[in-house]
Amino acid sequence: MEFLNFLLAVSPIVVVLAGILVMKKPAMKVAPVALIWTMFLAFTYFNINGLAFKENVAVVDALLWKGIKEGLKIVFMVFGAFVILNTLKRTGAIEDVKNTVAQVSGQDRRVQLIIVGMMVPIFLEGAAGAGAPAAIAAPFLVALGFDPITAIAVALLGDATPCSWGGAGLTTINGGAALVEAGISTNALNSAMVGRIHMFGALIIPFIMVGLAFGRKGYKGIIPYLCYAGVTTGTVMFLLSNFVGPEVTSMGTGLISIILSVLFVKVVPIKTPEEFKYHHPENARRNYGAFRAMSPYIYMLILLPLIRYGVPAIWPETGFGFLCTFGYIFWVDCVIFLCGLLGAATLKVKKDELFEIFRMTGNNVLPVMITMGSLLVMAYVMQSSTTGMMSLIAGDIAALAGTLYPAAAVLIGSLGSFITGTGLGSNIMFAGMHTEAATALGMNPITVFAGQNAGASLGNLICPNNTVAACATVGEVGNESKVMKKTLVAFVIILAVYMVLCMLYTLVLFPNFGL
Repeated sequence: MEFLNFLLAVSPIVVVLAGILVMKKPAMKVAPVALIWTMFLAFTYFNINGLAFKENVAVVDALLWKGIKEGLKIVFMVFGAFVILNTLKRTGAIEDVKNTVAQVSGQDRRVQLIIVGMMVPIFLEGAAGAGAPAAIAAPFLVALGFDPITAIAVALLGDATPCSWGGAGLTTINGGAALVEAGISTNALNSAMVGRIHMFGALIIPFIMVGLAFGRKGYKGIIPYLCYAGVTTGTVMFLLSNFVGPEVTSMGTGLISIILSVLFVKVVPIKTPEEFKYHHPENARRNYGAFRAMSPYIYMLILLPLIRYGVPAIWPETGFGFLCTFGYIFWVDCVIFLCGLLGAATLKVKKDELFEIFRMTGNNVLPVMITMGSLLVMAYVMQSSTTGMMSLIAGDIAALAGTLYPAAAVLIGSLGSFITGTGLGSNIMFAGMHTEAATALGMNPITVFAGQNAGASLGNLICPNNTVAACATVGEVGNESKVMKKTLVAFVIILAVYMVLCMLYTLVLFPNFGL
């Protein structure tokens, strides 16, 4: 009976994965089916509180409208990101963007891949979070000439480590509140330990990215740079997370890593094979200067951190609450859309052209609403205390783990963000459970929670919500299976590394850390 309970609780996840990866159906068709199955379970097998049909309808109805509302917010972000991409395409500024990035980062397309695909998302996660990194980096990579499917997978992978801190450290600060309030840990300790896990993720991700984009041949002549990029990014992440604090870890790591990488390619010559060189078009004339061509992204890199940190600084008591008036993600949506408008103005796009761009973009993102709404409602139903489905899944994994519990915490964290779409949601959901389990097993709850936090960040890599949103920003709705096949391989590799690290830290290296 217990196995049947677990099997049915996890079945909506299986439906999503099987539909997208095995049957190769677009998420827009799979998501509603998974939602209907989840709601059927909620009304029948997992009606654990014995609610009457009318009471259950009231619960599900509230979750339905919540899913639609939150889905619209994500669609708005996708719309803003797509407006920028379509504006660059329509004006021809895309070619100038390519040339500008090539001048800064060198002629090697693999270096461009690492800077734009990993370091920029890390910066954007710290500056805003809320899905902004992949929504911006994927179109940027497409603008640089990368295959859209590869661009999406790389952008998602680039955001696999910094999500543990999120915008201004919120994921660690709010997500680890259960440990802090219980007097077990502090924000500084939570940040320090998860940084010791993610520094190894930052070390290997550049190699995985090049493999995803170019295959084995892509490593020719670039190994020294990849080692440098991985070591410097991981080192900066470790130093900031351990000695400065969670608030600046992501944004600081991204910014410093970009600077260090640009310095490397300027000082150390890279012998780039012809097939990996970025070639300027012959006799091509610049339509715009570097600033004008890059203006939407420049505005974003300035405004996202300026508003995120500036508003709370000006109004300490109410500033952050003001940003979250309509939910945290909404202010990010507005800034991205504003940057699209400012970029269009800087590129002197006429009003009629801008409206045409809006119309094209609207047609591209409309199907996303069906998918996002369905997946979000499914997640809310599974998380709900009226069904207990997500708690049951996590509890069964934890009970089965025993001595392997630290590794299980990484897996549970990944499952949490796979369902909720956020590392913060996963941390809030399971931090208390991990604290109780670690205490009962005589383990360090700080290192166990670090595994949860690292896994929650990593789970964003394969989360269907994030995949659908990123696909929409480059017009690849319906090709989610192609993206997930790429990201799933990367996910499994990093998950295995993190599980081993969490076991090693908890049982061998740091059993008394912070205690």
